[in-house]
Amino acid sequence: MIRAILLALALAVGLASPAAAHKLKVFAAVEGDAIAGYAFFIGGGRAMGTSWTAKDADGKVLATGKTDDEGRFKLVPGEPVSSDITVTVNTHEGHIASATIVADRFGSLAKGVEPAAPAAATAAVAQVQSPGAATQATTPPAAVAGLSDSQVAVLVEAAVQRQVEPLLERIEEMDDRLRFTDILSGIFLIIGLVGIGLWVRARRN
Repeated sequence: MIRAILLALALAVGLASPAAAHKLKVFAAVEGDAIAGYAFFIGGGRAMGTSWTAKDADGKVLATGKTDDEGRFKLVPGEPVSSDITVTVNTHEGHIASATIVADRFGSLAKGVEPAAPAAATAAVAQVQSPGAATQATTPPAAVAGLSDSQVAVLVEAAVQRQVEPLLERIEEMDDRLRFTDILSGIFLIIGLVGIGLWVRARRN
């Protein structure tokens, strides 16, 4: 009986390891008026040349394509976004994963705000990224002053997104690695308890 339990646990570890190591994940984020991201396997490696499909909340296909040599994809909705958009990556080898971007994350596209002019955008982003610079003027540049509150909000969101995106990527990758570690820890805990039980039984005999 004990041997059967140990054998079952050993098989569970053997099967769980490769399955988790090759689990497909998708990271997606809003970059300006586009959705960009990449597909990767837990344990390392990108899903290159893999089919992806973007759909809205009603299941309407918005775009399709294949990931590039870095496993990346990018699409522009091209119209005001009124619903969540889900990007699904399918390797056609048993690995399917998806990521959903809620409509509120699209800023100007979701709200119908007119994007700022390029020159004004550059000035505004510079203003956001270097608030403590010694040469910073005490009053906003003319380009920034000419922007509406909604346009400034979009620019600030874009600047923050660029800083936060690397952190989101790391959290996404670490989350599944931690889950796999928890599974292995639980399995080895059970094996340890079984071992203690066998030792106690041997001592009694």
